[in-house]
Amino acid sequence: MFRWILVFITALFVGFLFYININNDRPENLGITDGLLMPCPTSPNCISSQAEVSDEVHYVEPIIYKQSYLEMQLLLEKYFLDQGNARIVSSELGYFYVEIKSSFFGFVDDVELYWPEADSVLHIRSASRVGYSDMDVNRDRVLKMKEFISSYQQ
Repeated sequence: MFRWILVFITALFVGFLFYININNDRPENLGITDGLLMPCPTSPNCISSQAEVSDEVHYVEPIIYKQSYLEMQLLLEKYFLDQGNARIVSSELGYFYVEIKSSFFGFVDDVELYWPEADSVLHIRSASRVGYSDMDVNRDRVLKMKEFISSYQQ
């Protein structure tokens, strides 16, 4: 009996890992379109500074910064790379896209940062590729990034 339970649990775990691997492909529709990042899906595993303010699940305030956006972009690229689990996918003047991989299951989150040229505002979108809930991982990531920027600007 114990052997069958172990086989069943192992099969579920392998199936789960297979599911993650299949659904972990990079989204093709990321980037900036008409000054906007892609909207969040209805699931609560995404946050964006361009979501409606009344959308408490997805909205996060944009980040106001004092430096030039080039300086801020280079600072944040280094910030993410120093964490050891990030890979830069795209880096253009005013836009930065990084994939962040969780250490245990290998979940990949997509983080986009956008600096509109005329503003001192940083827009961010952070979304999980797999699953429904992210247990606030994306929101926590943005809050830590805000703390880092705040400590840098003092």
